[in-house]
Amino acid sequence: MEISDGVEIVSELPAAYIKQHKALVIADTHIGFEEDMADKGFYIPRFQLKRVLDILEKALNLVEVDRVIIAGDFKHIFDRLGRIERKELAEVLMFLLPRVDEVIVVRGNHDNYLVLMQRKYNFKLVNELQLGDILIVHGHKELAEGQRKNSSWRTLIIAHEHPSIALRDSIGTIGRFPCFLVGNLRDGRRVITLPAVGIYQTGSKVTLSRDTYLSPILRDEVIIEELRPIIVDEEVGVFELPPLAELLDFM
Repeated sequence: MEISDGVEIVSELPAAYIKQHKALVIADTHIGFEEDMADKGFYIPRFQLKRVLDILEKALNLVEVDRVIIAGDFKHIFDRLGRIERKELAEVLMFLLPRVDEVIVVRGNHDNYLVLMQRKYNFKLVNELQLGDILIVHGHKELAEGQRKNSSWRTLIIAHEHPSIALRDSIGTIGRFPCFLVGNLRDGRRVITLPAVGIYQTGSKVTLSRDTYLSPILRDEVIIEELRPIIVDEEVGVFELPPLAELLDFM
């Protein structure tokens, strides 16, 4: 399903594909989340790594990929590189590096100490990435002045928000689903917000209130009312919804 010029959703997965560049884009894997929770006294099943590898394997079998781009928050623990986190990050990299020409991580707010992994594994770590007329940033910071003035990009891909939408009918809530958000910046350029890959990153609820959004780009630079959620769920499938302004009675 094409959601912007040259950008497609891969099947029902939380993954985008930039066809011209044979680039698979995912975000917010948050490898190391279970270790961080255990350190804080909360013990949860270790599903994160398996989910990331399952999604990557399915995506690589569905589209031709030369490069994999992780649009931020590849890792989770803020203040160090955790022991188990390091091992699981290595498993993801060892899965990807023999299969594609290039692995690129666009730095997110959780990606501290990720540079230590570059001593052993050949992947790129950047603050932003431009492929043709598509700019990819994590989305935890405001767009820099140079990024705004750069007229060579027409579509912005961000993450960080972990968007999900809760739908209801007259009886009550039907369910809460991860989703892409597709819309426009105030200057007319396109913006795509990626859903989180991490199974525990259920996400921020999509609303019409700017104050509820985590990303300053969504809060300050996007026409919220025109955002279109596109649900991606392996049970529900891919389901495109009307703009948020038309969904008020169902949210």
